[in-house]
Amino acid sequence: MKKISSSMLKSLWLFAVVLVIMISSGLPIWLLVTVLILLLALPLLREITHRSDADERQIYISHYSSHLALYVFVALILFVMIHDYQLSGTQPDVKFYMLLLVPLVIKFIISLLQNYGAGTAGRWIGYFFASVWLLFALLDHGFSLMGVIQALPFIVLFALAWYSKKQPLICGILYIVLALVGLFFFKGWIKMGIYGLILMYTLVPLPVFISGTALVFSSIKKEELQ
Repeated sequence: MKKISSSMLKSLWLFAVVLVIMISSGLPIWLLVTVLILLLALPLLREITHRSDADERQIYISHYSSHLALYVFVALILFVMIHDYQLSGTQPDVKFYMLLLVPLVIKFIISLLQNYGAGTAGRWIGYFFASVWLLFALLDHGFSLMGVIQALPFIVLFALAWYSKKQPLICGILYIVLALVGLFFFKGWIKMGIYGLILMYTLVPLPVFISGTALVFSSIKKEELQ
């Protein structure tokens, strides 16, 4: 009998996680959450600590199946959102945007980091998210005083991303500080509930923090090589 591949084991493990959820409706919520965290953390830890054990074919199969699964997941979320909108005539709940955007943001950031390295990826993460939020701010208020005020933080982020070519360490530290400040500054997001909070933190402070960390890391690594 052929050895079960790691990608197949991960799929079976995720099925087991779903099964645990289905049969554990009577468990206390704290116990259920603890069990689920452990079940989800174990394959992730193995992925990080045993990357050298898998051959190229296993890695390719795992990545290919994961990509297809992500696209199917996105398609299903979009289908549910459109279907619910047609039935109710109201905008989809924020949890659907969370389920749709959070995985895509994580995939985008990881892809940049793996393809272009910390320095370039950190800069382009800053460019991308600053530009997106700058656009939203201008569309929300137009070219008015309020629009400029709301867009100002993202103009600063864009400028720091541009200047990071010359001073990645300084800009990276400023990015990290701004991300941490943003955690406390945007307290109004709490009113959006846990789903809205996860969504907004993923779209603003998290990319800024990762961008800053990548810039700092690239600067330190560059100095070590000199």
